[in-house]
Formats: sequence, C-alpha cells, structure tokens
Amino acid sequence: MPPWESPVGCAEFDACTTGSTTAGDDVSTSGASEGVQTVTGDGEDATSGGGGTQSEGNTTGEPAAPSIVTFDLTPTPIEFNGPIAVTVTADADAVSMQLDNGEVIELTPGEPGSFHGEIAVLTGLINGADHVALLTPRRGDVEGETVPAPYAVALPKPGSQGFWETGNLLGEGRVVAMAASPNGQVVELGTLTFNGMSHCYLRRRTKGGAWSDNDVRLLAPEDACEAIDLAVDDDGALFALVNRQSQDSLRWWLAKVAAWGQDPINVGFGTKGEIASALARHVSGAVAVCEHGPTISGDDDAKIAIFRPDLSGETWTFDYQPPEKLPHDFSERTRDCVFTGDTLALVGEAWGKHDKEQVKRDRLSILRFDIKSKSSSWTVAPAAVKTQSGAQAVAADEADRLIIGGYTCDDACQPEGDLRIFDGSETSWSLSLGTFPTKQFAVQDVAWSPAGYIVVATGGMKGTETAFTVRAYAPDNAEPLWTFVRKDSQVLHVALTLALGAYGEVYAGGLGANGYPAVAFIGG
Repeated sequence: MPPWESPVGCAEFDACTTGSTTAGDDVSTSGASEGVQTVTGDGEDATSGGGGTQSEGNTTGEPAAPSIVTFDLTPTPIEFNGPIAVTVTADADAVSMQLDNGEVIELTPGEPGSFHGEIAVLTGLINGADHVALLTPRRGDVEGETVPAPYAVALPKPGSQGFWETGNLLGEGRVVAMAASPNGQVVELGTLTFNGMSHCYLRRRTKGGAWSDNDVRLLAPEDACEAIDLAVDDDGALFALVNRQSQDSLRWWLAKVAAWGQDPINVGFGTKGEIASALARHVSGAVAVCEHGPTISGDDDAKIAIFRPDLSGETWTFDYQPPEKLPHDFSERTRDCVFTGDTLALVGEAWGKHDKEQVKRDRLSILRFDIKSKSSSWTVAPAAVKTQSGAQAVAADEADRLIIGGYTCDDACQPEGDLRIFDGSETSWSLSLGTFPTKQFAVQDVAWSPAGYIVVATGGMKGTETAFTVRAYAPDNAEPLWTFVRKDSQVLHVALTLALGAYGEVYAGGLGANGYPAVAFIGG
C-alpha cells in the first residue's frame, strides 16, 4: 500500500487523546505530546512506565505475560524528512512495531529490556496528527498486549519551495547532475563558462543549501570540460563523468574524488568520437559508463565501459539487429542507464528503417546487459499513434521495474513527453506529460522516491517554456501528487537533473536566470 494512502488513525485504537488512556485495570498515561508515555497502575507497589497491564505475580508459578513498560517516539511532530527514533522498555524478549501502512518492524534489542528502532518519514503526503505505531511485546511464542504509540507528521507541503538559488554566483553555466551523500550533504556537478572556455565544477551544500568558497572546486581546471553525470558511493566518494579536452578532441573522463579536497583519480578515459551520457553504480562498487560511438560502417553502436574496484576496466559494444535486417542497419544512441540487480539497462533510441518502413525513424530502445553472464537483449518500442519515440531518462523502482521518461512525436517531432513503466519487455503503464516545444524542454530526468512515487524534471510545456518544473506521480495515476514550478517573468529556467535523499528529500538542478546554475530543494 503506498504510504500516502489513508493511514489507520490513532482514533481506531483510542490513542489520540493527550490525557489518559486505558491499558488494563484503571491505568492512566501522561500526554502523548511529551514524547514518553508513562503508565501507572493501582496501589503503592505499581511500577511506573508501562503500556500494558503489569502483573503483580501469580500463584500458579507461571511467568508474567510480556508487556510494554514505556516508549519514546522522538521527534513528534516530525517537521523534516527523516527518522523518528523509537525507544521501548519492555518486559519481553522481543518487540515488534506495526506502522499504519502495514509495515512490521522488529525493534533491535539493546540493554536488557530495551529496544530501539526508527520510523522513516519519507513524504509530506502523510502529514497529520493521527498516526499510530502498534508495539507488541513477545517472549518466545507468547505475545503480550499491543500498545498504540501515537505520533504526528508535519513535513513541508509536498511541492513547496524549500530553497532556491540561481544567478551570477559562480559565472554562466548550468547544473548537470546531483547526488545526495551518505552524510546528508548535496553535491552538484555542472559546467561553467568563463574566459571563453567551459569548465567542470563540483559544489557541495548542507541539507539546508548553504555553501562556502571551500565547497567549490574545478575539475581539470587547465582543460576545457563539459559535465555529464555524477554518482556517489556508500563511503561518500564521488565519481564524476565529464568530457575533457585532449590533444585532438573532447573525450569522456571518469574521475574519482575519494574525499573532498583530494585530487581526482583517473578511473577511465573514452576514445575519440565516443559520446558518454550517463553513469550507473552497482551495489558491488562497480561503476558503468553508458555511451555510444561510431563504427566503420558509419552508424553508432551502444557501448558500455565497466570499472570495478581495483580492477582494470572492461568494454562491450552492442549492435541492434532485428530479424531480416543486416548488421549496422540501425544507429543506437544511449541517453541514460540504471542497474537493476546485476542487469544494466541502457535506454535511448534506435534509428533506422524499422519493420518494413522506408523512412529512417527513432524508436525508444532498451538494452539489457547482465554483467555476470554477459548476456544481452534488446527491446525496441513498436510504432503507435506517433511515428517516432525515444527515451531520455531512466530509473528503477523497488521491484526493479524500469521507469522511463521519454517522448513520442511525428516525423516533424514536436515532442509529447511521457512516462512509461516496463515490466520486463512490456509496458505496464504509460502517461502523457503534455506537449513541449523541443526535446530539450521535455523530460530531462526521472527518479524513484523511497516514498513510492516517480519524480520527473522538465522544462516548461508549450506556452510556459520558461518554467523550471518538477512533478511527482504515483504509478497508475494520471494526476500529479504534487508540482513544483519556478517561473519568473522574462527569465528562462529549465530543470535538468534530480537527486533524492535517503528519506525522500527532493533536490533539483538545472539552468536559471537566463544562463546560470540553478538549484531547488523541494518538499517531497
């Protein structure tokens, strides 16, 4: 059940009041707003701090039933994406916590009788004061009385502007890629132009958007450079993919910055004519450069270069050859890529004479490559109402389905943006995002939120071309869950990239103020 559906209310467990609640015989509690619920029973020998009934012993020799003694949920209300810390004291061997979306979490035991966990609050779509976590103590196969623990969520309104920055702060340029670091910092990779030459830069920010001069650095400052993509590993190391000027051409360069302030390490270089478009990171630590490049036949083939920790890189080349077609009848152009398990999925277009057509056209393409078995397969979208289609961005959900942001168009190609979900090779859901003036204003990036919805970045639609636009969609729902639009009179803004934090924080970057890097932190 998606987390923004109507939760079970604390009223169903008679736990919404801030006065007393009943748990056994004539038991009263302190207010929920104080965080710690303390329970006292009748008589001078009653033990303070209990959520269920407290046994005073028995005459049969049987042990007392497991019980919750106290619990603490902090903070409540929670006002920013993040965790609510849960601490429970119980006369039990184990404690489970059921959330109001149905998820059951086993709390981690600490000191004897103490248990800990967290409630991850991922979206303001569940804002409200009527949430309740059900705490159930257990000893062996015996469960004790379930105790409701109320909490409140008061995140910023989804789609609201939390932070916006653009203008001549570093020079002309744009943000091309962003990443959320494990420590909560937000890092952007972009291109700047000054002294008649383009340069690549990295800038890091706090979760509030703040940065200083020490938080900006140029990559290969002596060379012309254009940013492509950015990834971060579990230790916070950055992988920056850029085009860097060599003696005879711009060639892609993959650099690793192990820690802020350290010099970049050369991980890999492309060859002349190759066009890199994206990075993808595998859970093993391997990093893939997704690209395409020319062949001696005059077409483009899809290409992959994979770099594993402490190993030399490996490269593969792929040609789309459907039945009854010759090798290199099609040009394959990669736009983005993502790992789903051990499979690397590259998306883009296959350009050529499809089926029995006599005109060369673009069709949305997916190349899947298993990095262990080295097997590969192609999926190319068939013709539909429009004659052409393409993919511009891809992400994966928790079920490893591909979420593709792309377009359809006729031969003149005024694009209609769209979202598609692929289960295997089949489209299980699609949604039109409206008409855009060019592909450069259509879908630029997509991301999957841990809150269970799709985030898509675009420029403005036809008639509102100057708008920096980010929207969120639940699968199988045509109406956006929320929309962020930054549109200033006589000023061009375009959203180009997205990054989502571990708790559903939404960060977007692109171009603003008619030609300067722009960054937005958005309520998710």
